[in-house]
Amino acid sequence: SSCVYLPRYIESTWFIWVSQMNHIPMDIDYDKNEDWVSTQLHATCNVNQSVFNDWFTGHLNFQIEH
Repeated sequence: SSCVYLPRYIESTWFIWVSQMNHIPMDIDYDKNEDWVSTQLHATCNVNQSVFNDWFTGHLNFQIEH
């Protein structure tokens, strides 16, 4: 029934949005042969802090610190 699918749809849409918004690769140069940590810092980003973003993402908007 739809009462099962609607919450799953909303939950999966939320999960995709939250988990992918700061994992979209930034401009990095793969030829620099940086260590793993440096590459991760260049390939992720934090999302602007706001009361809504903090609540909506469970503070995962601070991806670099996460």
